[in-house]
Amino acid sequence: VELAAGDPKAAEQRLRKLRDQFDAQPKIAPLREAASMVTDDLTRMYRPAGYEEVMVRTMLSICSLATDGSDAESYALQAQQHQSQLAAAAKDRGLVAVDDFFQPIAISPYLRGILRESTHHDYDDAARSYQLVSAVCPTFPAAQADIARASGGVHSAPGHGVLYVIACVGRGPVLQESVAPTTTTALAIASATLNSNRKKSEPQDGTVHNRDGHKDDEHEPGLPNIASVKVPKVVLPPSDVVALGARVDGIAAGTTATLTDVGQLAANQISAEMPWTIARAVVRRATKETTVAGVGHNLGLDGSAASIFQFAAGSLWSSTEHADTRCWGMLPREIQALRIELPTGMHQVELVPLGLNTTPLAPGHLRQVDIVNGRNHYLLVIAPDRAIYVIDDQSANDR
Repeated sequence: VELAAGDPKAAEQRLRKLRDQFDAQPKIAPLREAASMVTDDLTRMYRPAGYEEVMVRTMLSICSLATDGSDAESYALQAQQHQSQLAAAAKDRGLVAVDDFFQPIAISPYLRGILRESTHHDYDDAARSYQLVSAVCPTFPAAQADIARASGGVHSAPGHGVLYVIACVGRGPVLQESVAPTTTTALAIASATLNSNRKKSEPQDGTVHNRDGHKDDEHEPGLPNIASVKVPKVVLPPSDVVALGARVDGIAAGTTATLTDVGQLAANQISAEMPWTIARAVVRRATKETTVAGVGHNLGLDGSAASIFQFAAGSLWSSTEHADTRCWGMLPREIQALRIELPTGMHQVELVPLGLNTTPLAPGHLRQVDIVNGRNHYLLVIAPDRAIYVIDDQSANDR
């Protein structure tokens, strides 16, 4: 909101505070984890999903571009490294096909590339960054030209500078409650969790006794017979805007192209986490059923009366569960970019939100930009739909 309102410094400060706050959170909050076993995942301490942590760092880099740009490369590197750390952690947990779920994001090396190139001497670093962009996002149309330009050690033609349009396009992913079937993988994780919990609660001789002194196997949690559970599902809110068209001094200058599909990033990582999400729900159901069975036993119920009580109470208790749909609901659907090389001097730039088949959705947004020889100029655009918000790095620095 602050970035769209034209205050990138405030947006950067807020995002940095959130990043530090989330990084300082304990990995496990035992009391809340225990409470979630008798309620639902909403009781757990809120932690951003992995893709949200990556996007915090990405948006920090974009905010920095709109100010003095001094930390933009550092933030971009943090985003790139955090995605790699998420992939390594997923691999350690036994996730198959990690590379499919945790691919590097192209926006990070792209930002590093344009910043390295702007130094006029770190062209090798810039070329390597653009090569990574090409590998991660081969559909990005400017990738090969970027590699060739940086490899040739040329930022721009003499008497020219470069305008970069960095656009946050569309309405990004949100989570909604859905129903998912219990899978073999999820049941295996749940079974391992229950066995681990059982071993931790047993005496060293492995025998558990009830209050009458007899061995008690009857009320040990076991895998419940359930076919489906409530889980979060990634949904993309409707948004007509597909890209932004740019005109400079009345002449068409290009269309922004996608570097990072945030919606797909979210869907991939939520999907990767799904077996553990389902497993927690199964363990929770087992805990509830065991608790209900224990209550029925203490009430002296047996036979059909106990079965009816257990079914009714367990069903009622489980019906109160809800999937954890807390999320960062203001992310863009995609992050796009466009590079325009222009002669030095003042230019009138018009940015137009485009729909399918490059149909203009609304009147263009006009902005005067001053291109300096051999320098980069950035226009950051927030385009959730037909209305667009443009932040000029020059106007931000003038405040």
